[in-house]
Order: sequence, then structure tokens, then C-alpha cells
Amino acid sequence: MGKTKKLIELDDKAIEILEKQAKLEKRSLKNYIEYTLEEQAVRFSEPSEAYKAMMDDMLDKMEKNEINFISMDAVKKKYGL
Repeated sequence: MGKTKKLIELDDKAIEILEKQAKLEKRSLKNYIEYTLEEQAVRFSEPSEAYKAMMDDMLDKMEKNEINFISMDAVKKKYGL
């Protein structure tokens, strides 16, 4: 996959915060920003295979009536909320 350069502008306070986080992770500011944005983009892309398998299992259990749901009112009553 290729890479594209983009110019971004951030306010000084945001840069200061990001620099502190980068130092905590022993990364340069540039590397930290790139890493953080790439990780976030992956989260936006598509659910993981493990998540898909878990959801398929839950949907299968729902079809077989193997899951019991209770209302929010019942939860509140049970825990005195």
C-alpha cells in the first residue's frame, strides 16, 4: 500500500498534549501521530474476524432462543436503581 503526505494544522495545546503522549511511548511526535491515526483508521474499516465470529454465535443463539433478555426496568428493580 502506498503512502500519501498531507499537511495538517493543530493548535499548540493539542501539539503539547500529543508530544507528552509520544514521549511516554518513546516515539517521535510524527511517528506517534501517524501510528495513532492508522490505528484509528483500522478500527473504522471493518470488524475483526473474532468480533464477527462472536456476533454470528450470538445471532445463532438468539435464533435458537438460548439467550434470555431482561428489560432495563427489571435490571433497575433488581439493583434498586
